[in-house]
Amino acid sequence: MRYKNIILAALVLFCATSIAYSSQTLVNAEVSVDVTGKDAADARSQAMAKAQVDGLLDLLGRFTLPGQAQEIVAGLDPRKMGAMVRGTEVLEEKIAENRYRARLLVSFDGDDISALVSQAHTDKTKIDVAPPLGAFLIIPAYEENGIPMLWEADNVWRAVWRKVGIEINSGDVVVPYGDAKDAAALDVAGVSSATYASMVPLISRYGVSDVVIVQAKVTQNPDLVLEIVKRRFNRTQNEVNLLTYRADPQETKDMLLARAARDIAERIQFKKTEELSDTKNALGGERHEIMMLANISTLSSWTELRKKLSTLPMVDKIDVLAISPQQVDIMVYYRGTPESLVAGINAQKIRLVQNPNYWVISRD
Repeated sequence: MRYKNIILAALVLFCATSIAYSSQTLVNAEVSVDVTGKDAADARSQAMAKAQVDGLLDLLGRFTLPGQAQEIVAGLDPRKMGAMVRGTEVLEEKIAENRYRARLLVSFDGDDISALVSQAHTDKTKIDVAPPLGAFLIIPAYEENGIPMLWEADNVWRAVWRKVGIEINSGDVVVPYGDAKDAAALDVAGVSSATYASMVPLISRYGVSDVVIVQAKVTQNPDLVLEIVKRRFNRTQNEVNLLTYRADPQETKDMLLARAARDIAERIQFKKTEELSDTKNALGGERHEIMMLANISTLSSWTELRKKLSTLPMVDKIDVLAISPQQVDIMVYYRGTPESLVAGINAQKIRLVQNPNYWVISRD
């Protein structure tokens, strides 16, 4: 009960304006919607439903790990979600023949939101440790002569990756089928802005732990050059690399693409082996705990600190003890030595001050 009250107090403090009405605490989320329907009435109806989902994602996203809010909302019955909404205020709207655009303030029952956050923080399978490393889902986007491609049949980059996926019999590399279900989950326009949350349908379909988006662009002016933006992300990590491959004198475009794909696949496999070894070493040994006081200036600064701590392989669990506008008191459970934890914190560029009974952390 004390933990629930702490979360509720934080929600009241940070989630915009909160008011007491009929013994209920309301927490608000401001969202913008832009929906097209059969007519204006249909567009407005769809927009109101979308606003409820977006508002709930916004609130939960402030107190859970990246992607976890999406998982919670996906598992909610629509009727249960609707019952949590206490009202929707139109702040600004524009209505056309079949389009509805608006800025809305959606109010939710504070106790219901607090219960969802409490459950998320006690669900060990979701937040205590980083997700186990599994297979990598390769999303091969391609551009040549100014034409972007993804699931199209003439995407030669995807064809190359399908061959590489077959060559790697360990199952580490998975290339999507490219069928209607994949196209419905992701189109070429959404590749650059894709996130773990938006990729959940594909992650669930193929049973992978990580997504690797490889956006390749071929130019020949005058040399044949392949430029690739490689982005790998999972529930707790997001890393970006820029790679450039230049063709050898006797190398064709197809040969260059194949060389680049195999090189990237080897890097992925090496990285996985390295991370599995690090995780195994970090999780060994006796479990310890240390109280930390996180100095914060905004909610986003706390979210960033928690995310960085949660990604450390030696950290088993983070419990929130108390929240105030400038400070969050937490208990961090970890394995290994204090020195290894300090090294990990420093590597994440978190400012750290060690006191005998507690540590103080803040954004660097």
